[in-house]
Parts: sequence; C-alpha cells; structure tokens
Amino acid sequence: MKATQFTSTTFPSNALAETVSVASLVKTASKGGPGVFQRNLVYLLAVGHFANDAYTGFLSPLLPLLMERLQFPLSRAGILASVLSASTSLSQPIFGALNDRFNRRFFVFLGPLISGVFICSLGYSPSYEILIALLLLCGLGSAIFHPSAATMVSRISGPRKEWGMSLFIVSGNIGHALSPLLVVPVVTYLGFHALPLLMFPALVVAFLLFRRLPQPATLPMPTRDLSRDNNSQPHRVLLSLHLAICILRSVMITAFSTFIPVYMHANGHSLFAAGVTITVFQAVGAIGSLFSGHFAARVGRRRIIIVSLLAAAPLLAGFIYFSGGLALLSLALSGILLYFSFPLNIVMAQELYPHRSSMVSALMIGVSWGVAGLLMTPLGFIAEQVGLPNALLTLAIGGIVAAFLASFLPKDEISPAP
Repeated sequence: MKATQFTSTTFPSNALAETVSVASLVKTASKGGPGVFQRNLVYLLAVGHFANDAYTGFLSPLLPLLMERLQFPLSRAGILASVLSASTSLSQPIFGALNDRFNRRFFVFLGPLISGVFICSLGYSPSYEILIALLLLCGLGSAIFHPSAATMVSRISGPRKEWGMSLFIVSGNIGHALSPLLVVPVVTYLGFHALPLLMFPALVVAFLLFRRLPQPATLPMPTRDLSRDNNSQPHRVLLSLHLAICILRSVMITAFSTFIPVYMHANGHSLFAAGVTITVFQAVGAIGSLFSGHFAARVGRRRIIIVSLLAAAPLLAGFIYFSGGLALLSLALSGILLYFSFPLNIVMAQELYPHRSSMVSALMIGVSWGVAGLLMTPLGFIAEQVGLPNALLTLAIGGIVAAFLASFLPKDEISPAP
C-alpha cells in the first residue's frame, strides 16, 4: 500500500495549529500538569484568597475607630459598608468578562495587592470622602481577584475540581472570619498610623502569585462540542437555577451573621458572646465545605446540594427556638450544611460554560453575596414590623426553597455550552 503523503494542502493552517496545541497539551499533561491535581498551585491560590478576603474584612472592626477619628454618624458608617460590599461583589461580572476575553494572570496577583494597599491606607485618610475612595478601590481589587482565581483553581485541579474549589472557598471564608484578629492588635497597640505594616503580606502574596502561577494560555481548556449548539437555552436555565440557589444560601448566611449580635444582645447576652457565636457559625461552617468534594464523588453533587439545604433549614430554626449550648450546636451544624454545597454549585456552573468560567464564577460568588448584602436593608425594615426572631425563622425557609430548585438540576453531567 502506498503511504499517503500529507502536505500543507491536506490540512488547513488552523488545523495544523490545533494539532500542535493538542500535542503540546498532551505532553504537558504527561509531566503532571493539566491532567492532575496541581496541589502546590491550588494551595497558593488558597493563600491568596485568604489574604484577599482578610483585607476586605478589616472595615468592620475599624469602623468604631474611624467614626471617632473623623466624626461621622452611624448612617454614614452604613454607607461605607455598602460601598465596600457593592464594589467587591457586584462589579465581579465586569472583571469576569474581561478575564474571559483577555485571559491574563495579572488579574489574579493584582487583586490581593490592590485590596491590601488601599485598605491599609485608611489610617491616613483625612476625610470621609477619601475613605469612600479607598474602600471603593479596595473592593475593586477583590472583584478583580475572585472570578479569575476561581477559574484558575478549576483548571489546575484536574479531576478533583470539587476539592480544589472547596479549598479555595474555605480559605477565603476563614480569612474573612479571622480578619479582626489580624488588624485589631495592630491598631490597638501601635496606632492607626501603623496600619500600613499590614501591607507586607499583600506584597509577599502578590509576588508569590506572580512568580509561581502559569500563564492561563498554557492551562487546559475544554473543547467546544459544536454538535450541541442547540443546548444554549437549557444551559441558561440551569445557570439561573445555580445562581438562585447561591443567592438564597448567601441571604441566609448573611442575615444570620448580620443580626445574630442584635438578636443575642436583645436576649441578654454580651457582645463578646455574640462575636464568638458569629465566629463559630462562619469559621466552623466554612471548614465544612472542605468535605463536599470528598462526598460528591460517592454520593453525587445534586443529592448533596438538596440534602444539605433541606437539613440546614430546621437547624437554623433551632437556633431561635433553643437556648444555650444546644442553640450554638444547632447554629454550627447549620453553618456546616450551608457552606457544604457552595463549591459544588460553582463547579457545576463552570462546567456549563467552560469558556466563560470567569463570568460564571463572578455570578456565583460576587453577585450572590452582593445581592444578599443589598437585601439586608429591606430585611431590617421587615424585622422591625414582625420582630427579628420571626424574620430569621422566615429566612430559614429559604433552605427548603433552594433545595426545591436544586431538585431540577440534572443528575448526570451535560455537555458544555458553546
């Protein structure tokens, strides 16, 4: 048989380029790159998430000192919190779209650097207006980081995407929960002007991310299945389901975190006890999300989302009905269950649109928490009318609604959207 001669006319130039790209990708995978869980890089991105979210958590413990120093009322303090929340969360889709378009790693290492530099400059702010500008820039740094880093975590986690995303999510939650322990001792013992000392971790983390992270173009990208172009409408429906579930979960977490001090103080507990309770709810709950990837491979992601949200609802109600240690235990368990399935929703949504994963990550992380923050204002007015315990009990029903929405998620993986 005569051998077939392949020339440049046999394949178009773009096909040759794709062949070379696939060959290089296989070669890289054989060296332990895209096809495996790249542990060190996932851990590095988790450290970056810890630092980034720790910096955005500085505002709350600093607010009393800022109010005293610049002499502004509580209403203006609320505006500062809203500015930081909105710039951190609601602007993420913009940067997610930019990252999907340009696919550059500087989005990842610039985020913690910008957040750290501007939040640590609050001590030198001469006016309230400068405070707003600094918080706006800090929030934008966080918004730059989240969608890009979440996408990179998914792409370097190989077959263990749920585990990689769990590590990423829990590190940010713990960083935010521990932020008062990082900033309060500095400003208490050294003064407000020593706050820039806390920029140093941001510089170190940004340098490590700059040095160690690969170029996104060298990471694996799922190929588009052109035979499934007619799946766009089902994919949009599923993405909307994931977003609605994430918003309901974020509203429950944010509401209880925000109003636990008010509720406990009204029932005769100290502010210290309320602070410990919030830490237990957030930190212990966040650690629970580490185990979702482990169970997902055995039980199934859809089932985990439904069961965890259903079980969280009565436990949240138990915090209101019970007292003492039983109430704290009920709240801790509800926190574990609420955080448990969060990484699964993110990964499942990313799989729907692998070529727009930064935008998807921004929706699941940024928009869900941003909307939850904005809903706290009307929730406060509702609580004034019906009472805070009744308002919190009503929110617990959100777990049942979210579980109902999750029941419409597919049991099996579906093809990526174009």
